[in-house]
Amino acid sequence: MKVLLTKDVQSLGESGDIVDVADGYARNYLLPKKLAEAATEGALKNREQNIARIKAKAEKLHQEALEQAEKIKALGQIDIHAKAGENGKLFGAITTRRLADEIKEKSGIEVDRRNISLNNPINHVGEYKMVVKLTSKVSVNISVVVAASEIIREEA
Repeated sequence: MKVLLTKDVQSLGESGDIVDVADGYARNYLLPKKLAEAATEGALKNREQNIARIKAKAEKLHQEALEQAEKIKALGQIDIHAKAGENGKLFGAITTRRLADEIKEKSGIEVDRRNISLNNPINHVGEYKMVVKLTSKVSVNISVVVAASEIIREEA
């Protein structure tokens, strides 16, 4: 089934793209969530009329994402303090939600936690790398340094 994407979909394409997907995927996921609409003649004509407006909007979003990327890069690294045991294992992992909150607190940029990816879960003291994906074309690599705010001794 051919559909016209109304929003960016990570594995398919960007807003305005025409893609061929399985019927069930379109009917059960893309169409109900308003991520796409059926590629009918009317929808395609409407897309052609609005293509200049869509491109201008996409360019504006791209420029804003580049500015946000520079602000996040300016942080250099994110320092987080958490309770840890003697062996450096944290009591509770550092989640992408907490990382998103730290980015918002330090740079003022709100990032969706689903757009943050980590190579490994953060559950020990140390340095980690994370990727913040702002748009499909703009992403930022930043390091996260986790230090123990308080070392709790484990009793035998």
